[in-house]
Amino acid sequence: MTSPSGAAADLRLPQELLGSLPRDVRLTGGGIAVASLAVAAAVGALMAGIVMSAIYVRASAERQLRERDAVTAEARVVQIQERRSDGPRRVVTYRYDVNGRGYTGRTALRNSDRRPMTQGAAVHIAFVPSEPERSWMIGYARTGFPLWLIPLTVFSLATTALALFWSLRRQWMLSEGRVARAQVTALKRVSGHEGKRYRVTYEFQTISGARQHSRSDVGKAPPAIGATIPVLYHRDQPEWSATYPMQLVRPALRN
Repeated sequence: MTSPSGAAADLRLPQELLGSLPRDVRLTGGGIAVASLAVAAAVGALMAGIVMSAIYVRASAERQLRERDAVTAEARVVQIQERRSDGPRRVVTYRYDVNGRGYTGRTALRNSDRRPMTQGAAVHIAFVPSEPERSWMIGYARTGFPLWLIPLTVFSLATTALALFWSLRRQWMLSEGRVARAQVTALKRVSGHEGKRYRVTYEFQTISGARQHSRSDVGKAPPAIGATIPVLYHRDQPEWSATYPMQLVRPALRN
């Protein structure tokens, strides 16, 4: 590794970065958390595809049964409740008879449904004769979710898993890379999903002697402009670099 001169040479590199490559790399606590989330997202994508497909198939069969065999009837309102947790919403309980046996059904009305509703009023319902206990008010048959929601959910979870795995993989590769002393040339405060962070722009000299400009995001304690900091860069692609230490992985101390 080329040794820079001047102020950069005064920086003492962390002990775990010295010595030969490759290094013994370990996940930090944050890295373990990210790896767990990545695995959970990957498993969630698989499970969501299976469960949502099964639910969709069942809902489709129920819809076909309703379209084929449903009959209409008249029921009487026995209770009206108003729920205000998500805004006013009426829940209507009604009673109807099929072959001399009484059944009870319940429907939550849409907020846009402002029809007058009083206890004892008649409402039109539908049910399937083979399952008379399952009924619905006309216009309120359960439709389930659209088919496109399955690939969208699976894709979103799978993309999240891949992004998390890539974050781990990238930092792991950099931790196995070369170390250099870099000088901070710019600093900018940025906002992201992790809260307030700082974008550090720096330049360093690679082992070949080439000057490399790069930038990396750090947490609450950014270095000052002009400061010398340790960075790690990819052995074959020096444009890949990061300030040290990194959040997700860290080389183990050498004995």
